[in-house]
Amino acid sequence: MSATTSATTITSDPGILCFHHCNAKVFCFTLPHNCPHCNAPLDAATDADEDTDADAQSVVDMGATAVQSRLLPFRLPYPFVRATQHPCAIVLRPSTGDFLNDYSNATDLHIAVTTSGADIVEFDRDGLRRHRRDDNPREWRQSLLVGDVPEPWHDYWDEVLQQICAQSTRWSITSYEETSHNCYAFVLAFLQALGHGQLSEAARSKTTFCERYIVPRTTTAGKYISLYRRLRRHGVHVHRQQPRLRTRLKSSSHSVAAPAPGSSADVCDGARSTGKAPANSGPFSSNSIGIIGSRPRPKLCTIEE
Repeated sequence: MSATTSATTITSDPGILCFHHCNAKVFCFTLPHNCPHCNAPLDAATDADEDTDADAQSVVDMGATAVQSRLLPFRLPYPFVRATQHPCAIVLRPSTGDFLNDYSNATDLHIAVTTSGADIVEFDRDGLRRHRRDDNPREWRQSLLVGDVPEPWHDYWDEVLQQICAQSTRWSITSYEETSHNCYAFVLAFLQALGHGQLSEAARSKTTFCERYIVPRTTTAGKYISLYRRLRRHGVHVHRQQPRLRTRLKSSSHSVAAPAPGSSADVCDGARSTGKAPANSGPFSSNSIGIIGSRPRPKLCTIEE
């Protein structure tokens, strides 16, 4: 990507490509002619392909290496969706701006529900609001899909949502409270009334729902955002795969793999204590979560500003 386009605001899939070469992962927007790491031409034929007199096993081994170094590039899955394209779903977005361009670790998240017709129903300081699918509100064009239900549940989903929304006093402008009676409280109340298996069971606890349904999505999103912003600045990123560190136990001759920074253990510890990222969180580590009142505050510790 050229410097003239790197500052362009992107609100849809930017198309991040990845390929493997010389024991490294290369991320880019457009495929280069030479490997950014070893500078070898990416379309050059290998000597192994032409060496018909070599030992058969050597040819097989070298051919396998050549194939590995020329794995076809693939496009990274885009983690965000348009909320209006997902009926009967729980959707999440930043309270202001969008994920790719504006989100930071200090930004609040906003959560809402969609109907079977993919209308968006949300509760905030303006009270209970409904956005028609045809309106395709801009602020919901880059959302995270937190959870949804199969089609046989759609009619019942709408019925329960209508019952919750009918409690006008409960979801009025005057009843809104930023830290205790907000968008998160509305969504959890709906899911508890819905009674849909694990989704509703998790909704009985604001912390449990956050850990099971929000953190996994924001972790993936955080990695994608960091990578996108790095590519927007530099055009390419090379990630060499490092061998796992091994720690030898003093009381045993067996060695055990040391947990990677940002592993699930780190995330859980962060969730139960301060909600802050572990001190050794790297650019590709997981995120932790903090709960303030009843507002979900997952920290995308992978965000690189």
